[in-house]
Amino acid sequence: MSLFKALPRATAPAALGSLVSLAAQGFLALVLFKLFSPEAVGVFSVTSQIAFFWGSLALAQSPLSLLANRHEEPFAAARQAWWQSVRRMLWLAPLAAVGAAWAGLGHWGAVWAWAAALCLTQLSWQLAQSLTLRVGSRWAMGGVRMVPPVLAALAVVLGAWCFHDAGASVLLGSAVLGYVAGAWWLRPAWQAGAVTQGGTQHASGGDESAAPQSDPRSARLKMLHALVDGLAATALAVSWPAHYGAQEAGWLLAVLRILSFIPALVHTAWAQVVLGSATAVRLSPVHVAWSASVLVLGVGALAQMALALGWLDVRWQGLSGYVWPLAAWQIAACFAAAYAHWPFQKGLASVYSRLCIVIQGGFVVLCVGLPWLSDVTASQHINVVAAYMGLSLCGLTLFVVRSAARCPR
Repeated sequence: MSLFKALPRATAPAALGSLVSLAAQGFLALVLFKLFSPEAVGVFSVTSQIAFFWGSLALAQSPLSLLANRHEEPFAAARQAWWQSVRRMLWLAPLAAVGAAWAGLGHWGAVWAWAAALCLTQLSWQLAQSLTLRVGSRWAMGGVRMVPPVLAALAVVLGAWCFHDAGASVLLGSAVLGYVAGAWWLRPAWQAGAVTQGGTQHASGGDESAAPQSDPRSARLKMLHALVDGLAATALAVSWPAHYGAQEAGWLLAVLRILSFIPALVHTAWAQVVLGSATAVRLSPVHVAWSASVLVLGVGALAQMALALGWLDVRWQGLSGYVWPLAAWQIAACFAAAYAHWPFQKGLASVYSRLCIVIQGGFVVLCVGLPWLSDVTASQHINVVAAYMGLSLCGLTLFVVRSAARCPR
C-alpha cells in the first residue's frame, strides 16, 4: 500500500495548510529576532500564553470532542461548543486578570485586554479547524490553517516597517488579526438552515469504515484536563520572567514557540485528521512520530547555525542554551501527539486524561516551585524541566501503545 493511499483524504490539505503555517512561523521568528527586542518578544509571548491558557480552559477540549463524537450533527455541536466556551471565558476573566497582574509586564489592564482579544479569536479559530475537518472542503481544511499565520506574519512586517521602534503592541495586534481571519471559517455554523452537506466524509467504494470512537469523558474531567494543561503552559511563560527577567523569557519562549509548533502540527494534521476521518487509516503513528522528530532536530540545528554564523542580532546569543533541551522535550511530544487519537478509539480516553493531569501537575510544580526550593540558574532549570517532560511523555506514549495492544477495540 502506498503512503498516499494510507493517509486519510483530509491529511494532504491539512498538512499543506499546517506546513505553510510552519513556514510562516519560521519567517515570523526571523522577523522577531531581527526587528524586535527580546523584551518586546517576551511581553508578546507571555501575553499570548495567558490568552492560550484562558482560551484552552474556556474550550475545555471542545475541539477534540467535536471530532471524536462523530455521531453528533456538526453545525449544532459547533454552535453549542462556541457558546459554552464564551460563557466559560467570561467566568474565567478574573483568573486571567490575576495572571496578567502577576506577570509584571506593565499595566495589567492592557495586558488583560490584549489577552481577552486573543482568547476569543483563538478559541473561535480552534473550533473552526475542527468543524472544517468534518464538513469543510479540502480548500477550507488547508485555508483555515494557513491563512491566519501568514496574515499575522505579513501584518508584523508591515507594522515594523510603518512604526519605528515597534513593540509588543504590533505583535499582539497582528496575532489578533490572524485569529479573526481563522475564525471566519466558523460562520457556516450560524448560517440559516445549515445542515451537513457533501463535505462530510463518508466511507465509499472499497474504503473501510473507521473504527468506532467517542469521547466518554465527563465534563468535569475535560475541564480539569484543560485547566491543568493551561496552567502548565502558563506557568512556564509567567514564572520565567518573574524568576529570570524578560530577556531570558524572550529567549526561552521564542525557541519554544518555534519547536513546539512541530508536535502541534502532528496533532492537527495527523491525530485530529484521523479522528475526523470516516474511513480507516493504515499509516502507523510511529512513522509520523519519527518524521516529526527529524524535523525538530533540523529546526534546532538551523537555530544553532544561525547563531554561529551571526545571522541573528547579538542580543539573541543567549537562546543557544535553550535549543537542545527544548528539542529533546519536543521530540517526546511528537510521539505523544502521533498517538493522541488512540485513547478515543481504544476506550482509554478517561485514564489518558488522568495521566496527563498528573504529568502536567508535576510540570507546574517544577516551573513555579523549583527556584524557591533550590538556587538554580535558568539553564539548570530548563534542563530539569525538559528532562522531566521528555521522560513523562515517553512513558505516556508507551502506556497508550501497550494498553491498546492488550485491549483493542
